[in-house]
Amino acid sequence: KADAAIDAKAADKDATVLAAVSAIDKARAKGVIKKNTASRKISRMAKRANKNA
Repeated sequence: KADAAIDAKAADKDATVLAAVSAIDKARAKGVIKKNTASRKISRMAKRANKNA
């Protein structure tokens, strides 16, 4: 959803990205994904969101 909001330049893009970051952090905390994988996903998403701002 966050990727779609970034691509569509949606007005609520920031809230969607924050929700995605929260979900990734929760998955990392539970051990579903590794720490570096979570950091990489968050970093790439933030870079795309800021580029399209």
